[in-house]
Amino acid sequence: MRAPLTEAELDSRLAALTLVRDPSIGSPPPSKNRTVVCKSGKKRVLVKVADGGGNVGVLREGSILERVSPLSQSRNSPLHLPTVFAFDPASGLLGLEWLNHGETLHHFHRRSQEYPSSLAAEVGNALGYLHRESRAARSRYALADAFRDESDLLECFLRMRPDFYARLSHVGIDFFASVQADGPAMQGLQALSEQQLKESDSALLHGDLRQANLLRVAPPGKKPQVVFLDWELSFWGDPARDLGSLLSDYVLGWLAPEHRSEVLARPTLAQFARAMIEAYAAERGRDFSLDEAFEHRVVRWVGAALLIAVYGISHYEQVLDARALGVARHALDMLGRPGDWPRVLWGAG
Repeated sequence: MRAPLTEAELDSRLAALTLVRDPSIGSPPPSKNRTVVCKSGKKRVLVKVADGGGNVGVLREGSILERVSPLSQSRNSPLHLPTVFAFDPASGLLGLEWLNHGETLHHFHRRSQEYPSSLAAEVGNALGYLHRESRAARSRYALADAFRDESDLLECFLRMRPDFYARLSHVGIDFFASVQADGPAMQGLQALSEQQLKESDSALLHGDLRQANLLRVAPPGKKPQVVFLDWELSFWGDPARDLGSLLSDYVLGWLAPEHRSEVLARPTLAQFARAMIEAYAAERGRDFSLDEAFEHRVVRWVGAALLIAVYGISHYEQVLDARALGVARHALDMLGRPGDWPRVLWGAG
């Protein structure tokens, strides 16, 4: 891992890419990576720096975007990505062109209180396209083991590593024990783990698909587009996982919203989720079947994502309140009885 850059070293590396810091914009919001806003002529660029703990992620995202960007450049592609201004692995810099007039879906939904089916279909089309095209030309997107998430929390529920256990709080230990005591849920997690290993069914996943990683860009007078951000956790796996991961954000708004702005009525959730899944299936094409098995995996991935969210609460807040425990109960039920949930979540069946 690189030692943190001094400010002078960073400025020197930026200059080699024709970049200078933009003094008109303050520091971007804090994230797991170090970022700076720069300019090249009149063009504004967001630079991610492989510096300290962000080293692997920045380099990985740059490598992935190099492979995936041609997909977004194809004619009539429904997948929109940030444009790579420069990627310099040796210097540890990834420059992405700045996107104006954008807000994450997290902010869009809470500001507008809108959940349009057209937006859901746009996301579903993009995902279906990514999964279809990556399956059709695997060698173009291969990055060896870099696409495997070795710290996958799914596996920690099934086969906890000693080093992970040692870092758990007492609340976390009790939470994992409660999950592992639920036989049907553990069978569901095991089924997902086994599905991940089926190379014949796998596709290139975004790997961290949440509302916060989807940017709705709406320039004045133009049709809005959804741009897929933050690809550093991309890997090969079960295509249902991307859908389940994103839908879990919306399911939380129905099951256990934290704030009034997050409240999502079940009919609205079902309409939005159904539009996304149907658009996804249409984009995957005739070789794909939106069958019961796939729908059940989507439900189970929703459950797995909800369990991971509850683990995050146990880790950072050191307590599980009634809201968190309620989410965990629903998550376990989704994992153990996935056939009960498609009708509830998107009106299928």
